[in-house]
Amino acid sequence: MSVQATVYGAEGCWKCTNTCTALRLAGIPFEVVDVHDAGLVDELRERGVRELPLVTTSTGESWVGLRVDRIVELRRAGIEQAHAD
Repeated sequence: MSVQATVYGAEGCWKCTNTCTALRLAGIPFEVVDVHDAGLVDELRERGVRELPLVTTSTGESWVGLRVDRIVELRRAGIEQAHAD
């Protein structure tokens, strides 16, 4: 599966933790970026992000919050892409 995700989150964020768990269970590779450690808090606020996690994907999609439905769609897209290759 060539679909990948980046999870922008923060320590202690349960939605961030659960998003990572859902991605792991779906078999989608991901990396985690702590927005505080990376100094991204102000930048994300300026871009209108008011909730974590912010998830971006290699397919160009993005969303905020715990969105299991989007993770399922991403997995489906990765499977379809793998079959097409």
